[in-house]
Amino acid sequence: MNQLHAVIKSIETEENISLVMVEAIDISFSVLVIDTPATAAYLEEGNEVIMVFKATAMSISKNLTGGLSIRNRFPATIAAIESGKVLSSVLLDCKGVMLEAVITTRSADGLALQVGDEVEGLVKTHDISLMHKE
Repeated sequence: MNQLHAVIKSIETEENISLVMVEAIDISFSVLVIDTPATAAYLEEGNEVIMVFKATAMSISKNLTGGLSIRNRFPATIAAIESGKVLSSVLLDCKGVMLEAVITTRSADGLALQVGDEVEGLVKTHDISLMHKE
């Protein structure tokens, strides 16, 4: 499980759902939560939270151009790759923080991923969870 310490920067709420903007490692992330400031006390601007997402929820792009609906995009360098027959674990160095992406080995091979490659990590807003930092 990938974890980043973050700070809530803004919250936009409609009915029982909120789009929360957080900042972690000097990068802005969007997180969709089924909660509101009225129902979850931790949802307040300036609060510290822990942002978590599964390794299987992260995609990797290489030389991506054009538009994309995924809002959470961050630059990284491939630090390590462990390839199996079906899945590959790709360790990304994002500003000194290690994040893991698990993708199909076919995708890793199709992108010709190698250690040292500059890539982008991609995570959809609904694939990230926020936890109150104790």
